[in-house]
Amino acid sequence: MQEASDAAQSAMVSVIGLDAEKVQMLCDAANEEVNDENRVQIANYLCTGNYAVSGGIKGVEVVEAKAKSFKARMTVRLAVAGAFHTRFMEPAVSRLEAALAATEIRTPRIPVISNVDAQPHSDPATIKKILSRQVTSPVQWETTVKTLLGKGLKNSYELGPGKVIAGILKRIDKTASIENVSA
Repeated sequence: MQEASDAAQSAMVSVIGLDAEKVQMLCDAANEEVNDENRVQIANYLCTGNYAVSGGIKGVEVVEAKAKSFKARMTVRLAVAGAFHTRFMEPAVSRLEAALAATEIRTPRIPVISNVDAQPHSDPATIKKILSRQVTSPVQWETTVKTLLGKGLKNSYELGPGKVIAGILKRIDKTASIENVSA
């Protein structure tokens, strides 16, 4: 993924304060002003009002410039190496597929909920395919969390110094329980 990032001038930006439909309209408006190499798309559906957009640098710059006219509260450029979860990462897929082919994945005791489709998966071959797709597919975080809550998730833990996941979880479901565990 680092090589794919280095091969293209790309970036990511958080768009705060709009619903998914408005962020898509913002991306469409930006894409009208840039060439194919700079197109943008929603790369991460975190929660209502918080989406990450990935794409070419010029496209991201247009998103940042137009966001206020779409009534976004703010944009925040993300400190990442490239346009993750988009076609910009396509060069990394074949190498990941090769690494996964050489890796044994056993049937999990608990199904894996994929961020590609927010569905549970237990078949190792399917898990490998979906992991490869994750590189270029938007992250369906909000739907994934809703799937987990719908399947009876009662307690969650956020590992690390921040409270980003806790904040997102509470925006998805105010009654959800999450505990922060830091080192």
